Amino acid sequence: MRAGLPCGDVPEKPFTSFCLVCPVWCGAVKLPGTFRRAIALSLTSRAEVHRSGGRHAHAFTEPDDRRTDRRRAGSRDSRPPALASPDHPAAEAPTAETRTAKAPTAASGPREIVLVHGMNDSSSAWNSMVAKLKSRGYTDAQIHRFDYPTDQGSRVEGTARDLGRFIDKKVRSKEFDIVSHSLGSLISRYWMATANGSHRGSDVVNWVSLSGPNHGNQAAGWWGDTAGIYRNFIWDVKPGSPAVRTANNGDAYNWWGETGENSQTQFTTLRSACDEDWFNVPLHVPVQVDKTSLDSTSLGGAINYKVTNSDNTFGGVCPSHAGMPSEPAVQNKVIDTLTEEGVGAVYEMKLDGVEMLQADGDNGDDELFGYVRVTSSGGWAWNRSNVYWRNDYDDYDDSGNRWLNVPNSGFNRGPWTTCGNGRCGIDAMIVDEDGHTYVDPDDVVVNGSHVWDQRNQSAGTHSAVVQGRFGKARVHYTVRAR
Repeated sequence: MRAGLPCGDVPEKPFTSFCLVCPVWCGAVKLPGTFRRAIALSLTSRAEVHRSGGRHAHAFTEPDDRRTDRRRAGSRDSRPPALASPDHPAAEAPTAETRTAKAPTAASGPREIVLVHGMNDSSSAWNSMVAKLKSRGYTDAQIHRFDYPTDQGSRVEGTARDLGRFIDKKVRSKEFDIVSHSLGSLISRYWMATANGSHRGSDVVNWVSLSGPNHGNQAAGWWGDTAGIYRNFIWDVKPGSPAVRTANNGDAYNWWGETGENSQTQFTTLRSACDEDWFNVPLHVPVQVDKTSLDSTSLGGAINYKVTNSDNTFGGVCPSHAGMPSEPAVQNKVIDTLTEEGVGAVYEMKLDGVEMLQADGDNGDDELFGYVRVTSSGGWAWNRSNVYWRNDYDDYDDSGNRWLNVPNSGFNRGPWTTCGNGRCGIDAMIVDEDGHTYVDPDDVVVNGSHVWDQRNQSAGTHSAVVQGRFGKARVHYTVRAR
């Protein structure tokens, strides 16, 4: 355990990852097993915590103006005003040529990059990533590692201001990229939303998050006051906190997409299936709040990847929370994303159906809630989320059905979703309702993502399996030229 934490070594308890947030409770609190599992959430990213994983498990509070009645078969949510998009006359999307022009060329080399580490960590967390960047053509002058203390009562707002000063001092070019890990994801997006120096958030071409608490961490709401010197940062990652809402364009979350459609930035997130607590239960399990349950790291209006040993996209690797920045397969995906040529938006995707293959939640009733959406991120109006299926807590219209009722959401923009920069992603969070006021790890049937990329896949009719620890589903979709 890192020197300076208040309670010495972490004991061998089922909630050891929580001890990294509040070590004074270690070995002293006896809680019911189900609740103990729900609070075993880590908010750090030190390499020493590989054993416990330390992933952010999260939940959201839906803003009042976005709450809707239950979705029954054939019913529709009341829709918020239509957002600007390539399919709506209110917005004029950039042309393929405009977007492609922002990609680096062999002559210009890679853009400058800013690396932002996580809580209770340091810039040395990026040592392996920096070596990989240099092997792919980056120079020392193009790589900037932002360092900040996390044990001195710091807040996201103040640290984001420090990040802005660092960027204005170090970054010479107008456009640059940001790669962040864990808490660094919230800090960097807070800066993007509030920047007022010589560089602005709209100057970021690519923003990449590795296991970031982009919607907060439910444990922060329970234990923030007991976390000693870390409590300020921990309160800032409480779901719906001012810091989370600022980073998410004013919302705790937004079904239309939290990344916004008003800048060139392309957003990418990566999370791991092995960001674990105990008994191999993933810590990105959401906690249900106000009838809504979402994954924390993945964002609407972003391309979201899940790194899992059941998917060969990343060669079958499954890194821990602290291991994400140093995992070679993750590093390669990050650098490919930063350096690829833009391809515009010439394809679109339609979700044809969602077929449940397995649902082994703790009660087996298949009373399913959650969401299935298609996302895109190509900058500007191509940063969007299109929700095809959504059930809140107590919505049982898909109970026991093999095929989900798709589309059933008023946040569905229509059958087709434009694939900005040649990619569309499908995100699925499907939970087996058990009547509790929070989501147990064994309630989560599916928490998975699938990405279609025109660079290595063709148009046509496709299917892919997305899964969680206790179930799986097959998503059927069609891609066509626009």
